[in-house]
Formats: sequence, structure tokens, C-alpha cells
Amino acid sequence: GLYLIEVDRVLRPGGYWILSGPPIRWKKYWRGWERTEEDLKQEQDSIEDVAKRICWKKVVEKDDLSIWQKPKNHLECVQTKQVFKTPHICQSDNPDMAW
Repeated sequence: GLYLIEVDRVLRPGGYWILSGPPIRWKKYWRGWERTEEDLKQEQDSIEDVAKRICWKKVVEKDDLSIWQKPKNHLECVQTKQVFKTPHICQSDNPDMAW
């Protein structure tokens, strides 16, 4: 989830995030990836759950691509749904502490 939260942070409102390869299209290729069906399904379900929690909408899943879109009014969506708060990685309120 941390990866998608960071993508969400830098992605502009209305922007698209594209995922290609595993776990997308796992139902067709799972044997060649040397992973179990359950493992790949769980991975895709987890990605979709986090995307839904940060208010992204899946636009399309076709072949080896899956495309999500961040809403244009992202902050209102998150506040309204009261979903998935960013974990506190840096304990300080000082924005310069990260440097």
C-alpha cells in the first residue's frame, strides 16, 4: 500500500496510473510466472483494494494492462469516505526534517 500511497501523492488530480505485467492477467499466465493462482489473485486484490481506498477508479483492464484514474477532486473524496489515511513515516511536523 505504501507504494500506491506515494504514487497517489505525486500523481496530479485526474491523472492515470498504469500497471502492466504481474499480477495483471494472472489467470492466463500464472503457470509461467512460477507463482500460485492464489498468490497472484491475492496480490491483484490487494492492489485493487488500496486503489479503491484512495478513491481511484479502474478505467480498464485489457490484456496485460490495467489503468486506474485518480479523481479530480481527490481530497473531497477521501474526506467524504474517511478512508485509508497515509501512515506516519516521518514523526515530525517540520517539512524540512525529511531532508
